[in-house]
Amino acid sequence: MLSVRISDLFRLLQCSNTEIARYAHCSPSLISRLKSGLSEPEQSSRSVLRLVQGVYGYADYENLLEVLRQLTKAGDTTPETLIPAMIGWLYAEQDYVLPHTITPKSKRREENRRHSFGARLDQIMTLLELSNGQLAAALNVDASLVSRYRSGIYHPNRNVRIKERLSELLLQRGKKQERREEMAQLCGIDAKELSAENLEEWLCEGLDGHEAGTGETLLRSIGGDAKRLPHSPPQLPPIREEALYWGTEGLRSAVIRFLADAAKEGGELLLYSDEPMDWMSGERVYYGLWASLMAECVQNGVQMKIIHNVDRIGSEMVSAIQGWLPLYLSGRIEPYLFVSPRSPRFYHTVFLRPGKAGILGFFPSEAGEERWYDYVTDQKRLTALEAGYSAMLQRASPLMKVYPVEKAASFWQFCAETYPAKWSSILDGLSLPTMPEGLLDRMLLRSGVTGEQRAQLLAICSERRRQLREMLSCGVVEELVSLPNRETVARGGVIINLGAELIDLSIPYTPEEYQQHLAAIHALVDREKNYHLTLLPHASFQGMQVITLKDAVAVLRCREPYTAFVFLNRTLMHSVSDYSHSLMEQYAASRHEVIQALDELCRSLN
Repeated sequence: MLSVRISDLFRLLQCSNTEIARYAHCSPSLISRLKSGLSEPEQSSRSVLRLVQGVYGYADYENLLEVLRQLTKAGDTTPETLIPAMIGWLYAEQDYVLPHTITPKSKRREENRRHSFGARLDQIMTLLELSNGQLAAALNVDASLVSRYRSGIYHPNRNVRIKERLSELLLQRGKKQERREEMAQLCGIDAKELSAENLEEWLCEGLDGHEAGTGETLLRSIGGDAKRLPHSPPQLPPIREEALYWGTEGLRSAVIRFLADAAKEGGELLLYSDEPMDWMSGERVYYGLWASLMAECVQNGVQMKIIHNVDRIGSEMVSAIQGWLPLYLSGRIEPYLFVSPRSPRFYHTVFLRPGKAGILGFFPSEAGEERWYDYVTDQKRLTALEAGYSAMLQRASPLMKVYPVEKAASFWQFCAETYPAKWSSILDGLSLPTMPEGLLDRMLLRSGVTGEQRAQLLAICSERRRQLREMLSCGVVEELVSLPNRETVARGGVIINLGAELIDLSIPYTPEEYQQHLAAIHALVDREKNYHLTLLPHASFQGMQVITLKDAVAVLRCREPYTAFVFLNRTLMHSVSDYSHSLMEQYAASRHEVIQALDELCRSLN
């Protein structure tokens, strides 16, 4: 019987009449009549076709097409094959066995939300009638940070001070309002056991060791304020030229000599050390001198290869990147990572200027100040050390590639060569290739951008549009973006997203121009099955965007200094991908809901 099969199918897919009607572009009452048996049309009727098209659209969004294929025994999951197979199954007479159900992703998303840090923080702030502004003032942070915590965009992760202070403030407010019982119920414990520690444990359950948290920390580091490299040459102490340098002070003197010569003469540096870095960072004055010499080397065109030797833990890698970030932004450093475990018995340091000089240290880990470093200038030894360094490079894995603004074309060429089957990006605004034809040109002319720069921007937009068409023809494109409010658009506060092109040019939309771009996005969402738009409640990061590539993740710093970081290390790649995926899991919505949100903003701009 048709109604029985429809009911079983809906139970398998965990869907409602309304959900199917959205994808069928019909009223829920039509689906209800078919499901209840009030309407029993012919197999070839338009209403049955609509029903099955709605089921297909829902299952496509919820990643359940394979479940339908198993049920109907269709040859594949394309609509041309699966839709007729579903109609045939609905009217077949033979018995059937429903396959094991899989929870739809939207249902998983709701489950994840209920158990996320953001959802729990929202629950307890609502209970305590605590606003974002009030909590931000108590924590001494910006209200936008609390808003992002509450919506699940950010997490406190390893920020122990924030987590401890947050739980203490909430507990104090709960006591003052005499709501300890209700707070304890939220936490699933007895009121007598309610404490700041238990409250923190409930709020932050699952955050420790969470790879998405590591990815978020990395992204916020790259997108934040970058320390500038020193511009003036450092004041050097007297340089001791010796063949051997002893202990910590000896290594510091050797490195000053080594870097000062490199800054004057240029060339290349090959750097590796697995000994503790206290000699460099343990004294503030010396660290400042070292940083100034490294900056002078970079500014004078010295290229560097560095083999980092850190444990394969995402958080440790992120700490290393944070420390070296100002130098990485120059684009003159190629970082690598040793994946083999370091020796617990010996330390090894080798700093090389090929054909010029080198510092070599190899000593027991317990040597302390009784260790020495050879300052090598003999050509035969330098050649041997360079060969040894090359052998180490063969065992190391690339950590990342860095593209400063002058190498933006090379970055996009790299992207073009590494298209994945699914191109996912977290954006700072609507993407350039989704702009309608001619809109960019009109905006450039209105803004006074003419000549060579206008031609360059139009050529870039045309190429990105071609790439988008190519990706949609053979894969899936996911874009995560936050829409502005009407007031921001009205005052000219929304600019074209040229930051993804590493272009420092601010061109605001008029409300009419933004409406045109929204209309083009609307058509794309409605037309292209392989295009998915996820609307975030807040922008994830200001001035930073993320693109997931094949075997790499690109992080674009869209503010001075404009830089693209392409992470090749799998641990860091997975950390950033997990963060992107966690946002998708929380906020992915049906095409119908996305189109409704786009329409609502469009109408508000009239």
